[in-house]
Amino acid sequence: MVPLSQKGPFRTIHVMASPVAPCPRCGALAKLNEIRPRFFWEPHFERESIVEVMVPCYICSACPLGERWFMVLPHDYQTSGQYTVMAKLMVLALVSEAGMAFEVAAAFAATYFHLTQLHATTIMDWFRDKGEHVDKAAHMQNALKLFSGQMAIDEVYDGGYYQIKVTDPLSGLEIVWKMGKGSPNEEDVKTLLLELKAAGFMPSLIVTDGSTLYPKVIKEVWPACEHQRCVFHVIKQINVLLMQAFWVLYNAMPKVPKRKPGRPRKNKSNRGRKRSDETRKANRLTVKNARFFLMTREEHLTDDERATLNAALGLCQGLSELRRFVLAVYELFGPTTDSHECATARRDAILNNPAFQTMACLSKAMKILSDDDLFIRLTRYLDFENAEKTSNHVERMNRLYRKRQKGHYRLRSLRSIFALLDLLRTRRPAHMKEPLKLIRKSRDGCCTQQTEMEVAA
Repeated sequence: MVPLSQKGPFRTIHVMASPVAPCPRCGALAKLNEIRPRFFWEPHFERESIVEVMVPCYICSACPLGERWFMVLPHDYQTSGQYTVMAKLMVLALVSEAGMAFEVAAAFAATYFHLTQLHATTIMDWFRDKGEHVDKAAHMQNALKLFSGQMAIDEVYDGGYYQIKVTDPLSGLEIVWKMGKGSPNEEDVKTLLLELKAAGFMPSLIVTDGSTLYPKVIKEVWPACEHQRCVFHVIKQINVLLMQAFWVLYNAMPKVPKRKPGRPRKNKSNRGRKRSDETRKANRLTVKNARFFLMTREEHLTDDERATLNAALGLCQGLSELRRFVLAVYELFGPTTDSHECATARRDAILNNPAFQTMACLSKAMKILSDDDLFIRLTRYLDFENAEKTSNHVERMNRLYRKRQKGHYRLRSLRSIFALLDLLRTRRPAHMKEPLKLIRKSRDGCCTQQTEMEVAA
């Protein structure tokens, strides 16, 4: 590679040289020894650009031999490599903010910033270094200030390691993560939650999926905190059972008989008329195609999809009741259910429906809804005005991590993974203009913001 000093042309910056300067190691005053040039690539939108910085160099007599020499660089050039601080920041923004892979960021920087000698491995080193210098303590303090009062917790598995992640779904913040080998246990979760408690976090509501890792530990660490089971996961579980019920009803439809070998005979009575087995075949196909729309909310169906579904409902016995059950479940956990009384009444209406009770294929789904303890945990969000009833936020953060890791390809070592996790954790959501607070419903129907002191009490 050709040295930067031989590439030219370049602009020159002279740093004001003081006769003495404080030593960065011991603080003693050191004498000026020489003025030495250093060359840096800088980003430019029109051409390659190199800057020459005339740097004053000093020798400290108080430091031991071999550690006496140092130079004084301006802030914009305080880097050990051949790129200015601005160049590093602009390229790292392509990776950290825009989500580019290292190779793509290097190609982009070469084309638009004219940093033609920049390699993907250099960007990866910058990325790791930035992740290792994240101020975690400052992030925790900032997250505590913005904390809404609700947490979401979920774990993800990556090879032989696990990650437990805690987020604030209302404010869109990642609060903390924990990584370890194998699979987590309750003690691992407890250690993480105690760390949050020691930092000052006092949540009023925590939402998780159906994992058994969390309920007991949450109750132990924060006795006054309510535990919300993820509504999305339970509806997903019910929909799997309802799809099995669909196939039971579909298989009960009249089947198309096998034709006898040879060409069918024709006579005057059936000439020009459609064969009955062709009608049965078309009916079964219509019902089969409608399975994609059976579990879809009414407002999400197009006119054509609604027409297909309505045609199928009239062709398959029991399918109309199955559709009614689907809509009743969505209504039970939908936005119009705004109180515990309303939720209980709608659940009772489902469980006491004679048509639903007589359909054997609905028994497993009915059993889930009849679980009183599960139903109480599913409706904890009704105690609050603006609580999240799903753990989808923390799962989205986990999917973002997997997507970024897969897109970068090189992020496989623990050092790289830790850097990625910390950089993702400390980014502030672009959509959040002001912190949101969890609002608890009072008994008289008014809404109140529950403070951390009230939760602690």
